[in-house]
Amino acid sequence: MMKRRGALLAGSVLSLASGTALASGFGVSYQSVSAMGTAYAGSGVLSEDATNQWYNPATLAGLSSAQFSVATHQVWIDTTFKADGASGPGDFEDVEPFVGSVFLAVPFNDRVTFGLGINAPFGTKIEYEDNWGNVNAGPSAPFFPTTGDPYALTSDVKTINVNPAMGIQVTDNLRIGLGLNYQRIDADIENSATRLEGDDDAFGWNAGITFSPDDKNHFGVAYRSEISYDIDGDITFKEPAVAASAAAGGASGPILDAIVSDLAGKYSGKTSLDLPAVLQLSYAGDLTDRTQLLLGVEHTYWSSLDRLVVEHDGTQTSLGGASLPNPSIEEFDWDDTTRYSIGLRHTLPSDTVLRLGLAKEESTQDSDNRSAISPDSDRVWATIGAGFQPTDNLSIDVAYAHIWVDDADVYKTSRGAVLDGTYELDANVIGAQLNYQF
Repeated sequence: MMKRRGALLAGSVLSLASGTALASGFGVSYQSVSAMGTAYAGSGVLSEDATNQWYNPATLAGLSSAQFSVATHQVWIDTTFKADGASGPGDFEDVEPFVGSVFLAVPFNDRVTFGLGINAPFGTKIEYEDNWGNVNAGPSAPFFPTTGDPYALTSDVKTINVNPAMGIQVTDNLRIGLGLNYQRIDADIENSATRLEGDDDAFGWNAGITFSPDDKNHFGVAYRSEISYDIDGDITFKEPAVAASAAAGGASGPILDAIVSDLAGKYSGKTSLDLPAVLQLSYAGDLTDRTQLLLGVEHTYWSSLDRLVVEHDGTQTSLGGASLPNPSIEEFDWDDTTRYSIGLRHTLPSDTVLRLGLAKEESTQDSDNRSAISPDSDRVWATIGAGFQPTDNLSIDVAYAHIWVDDADVYKTSRGAVLDGTYELDANVIGAQLNYQF
């Protein structure tokens, strides 16, 4: 019984590292509308506006005037779960997240530029309807009529990142940049068995260079460090989960009631969580005076999330020596991911900028390790965008992206309920960005 109970506990904390299927793992790609227009190709070498500093702080040195950028994205996600066999009446609640970020760039002189970014690089908002998944035909059916609810009901994870940075023009062809990141995470994760509420803050760093061997070819390399959290919070063990585990161990009647009374409830808990490092390579090639070919490769080290070790203060013992395992360990086994992107950027004689992009992004998971609360799968982005300059000191960028996500099979048995089916996902994103020079 306690082994299964430990899986429920670790599963709740595991949900901290889960998210939408619109970026690998639970990353949030939407930081720059101008960059989204070319599917983020070349975003770490261009100095189009203040938002490029997120991808490479060295791009700050390419801005000749102070600039403030506000980027906003509205996301529409279409997700369904198709059970293999009989299914419950529930599915996904409609979730339409709004994602925003702000960036500032201020040149100190001709060679040094200060930057500041405030954004949300990781997060998720996923809600299931009650009684989703397969009809439960196992011994836990009296407590969980369908198999999806024990794995996931809601996930609300937010990060806020504050990133001061500096870009330096070392030579005419070489720029370097360095930044410090303060990041905070807040999470409220719930399934029909447990609920986790936790938060923490931590620090990281980022650095990059850009190099132009000639007037037509421009290269960028940037690295964003791993950020390590020690998350403190509350873990609630719900009565149905404790009852299902106790009943599976043979308890019934007054003994079952006593076990539920002793073990169900809220406990203080803690765990460590490492958000991944990111390596980004960018290229911009001038095909003509007005047209650029853009390339990008972004590698995210999700394998740093190998497992979670959860400690909590639920040390009491119930009838028959039943107790909660401490610590509880949940294996991740996520894979590193890479996004490959290609784009075109063309400037019209009117100074309007047109953008096109395609990207392919790998999944952190497959059917063996897919989380019900993060149905991550390989995806393809197609994007289009434009930039307008109505006045000398004001420019506006708009972009649209459609994201096709491969069907994601899932088969899980770890919580006494067989979840077997396929997620079908796609999404649309519209972004608008304002850039003001002063």
